[in-house]
Amino acid sequence: GIDDGSLVARCVPSSTDLRLTHYPAIPVEEMQGDRASRIAPHTDFGPITLLFQDSTGGLEIEDRDENSKTKSFVPLPPTDTTEMIVNVGDTLTRWTNGKITGGIHQVTAPEAMKEGSGLMIPPRMSMAYLFKAGRNVSVGPLPKFVSDRQPAIYPDMTAFEFQQWRNSTVYGLNGKEHLNEKEQLNVKEQLNDKEHMIGAGSWNSTPKAIQLQA
Repeated sequence: GIDDGSLVARCVPSSTDLRLTHYPAIPVEEMQGDRASRIAPHTDFGPITLLFQDSTGGLEIEDRDENSKTKSFVPLPPTDTTEMIVNVGDTLTRWTNGKITGGIHQVTAPEAMKEGSGLMIPPRMSMAYLFKAGRNVSVGPLPKFVSDRQPAIYPDMTAFEFQQWRNSTVYGLNGKEHLNEKEQLNVKEQLNDKEHMIGAGSWNSTPKAIQLQA
């Protein structure tokens, strides 16, 4: 196995965010027929996310039933506002060379209201502790998870470079959400060359919404 505390050590110094998110009330009709979404399907950037939510509902997670013919989601209704949801993010997927995969999730209308009419979905509040690797730490696969039979499927890059690449996909700077290894390496080279990208020296002063949006 890997040494105790080795993953925590990769997250020092901390680049973690604590995010409070308010979702305004919205007519249920706006959420029907894919007209709108509170948060579109996505994975988080970091190793793990610790999430607390209120009693409104609407959080859904990917259904990984291998027999399912289409990608679907299942509701994760709140049972207790003190419960904590632990979600795997992209960095842990990369560190484990794909052994542990990030959980795709979204926020939509609460299940009981999806087919309703004339209803107003109430406001929703959530609090997410977005654990992240140190910006100069590698987010390439750890040696433990790489072998001749299982070569690395992710290129080596720093957490900061990975953050820049993911931001570029979120904000449509490269037009593709998923890149292969060669394309990711090309992005890494471009990030090193382009002065208009966020510089490492400005990381702490960069707005949090730009630093991490998943």
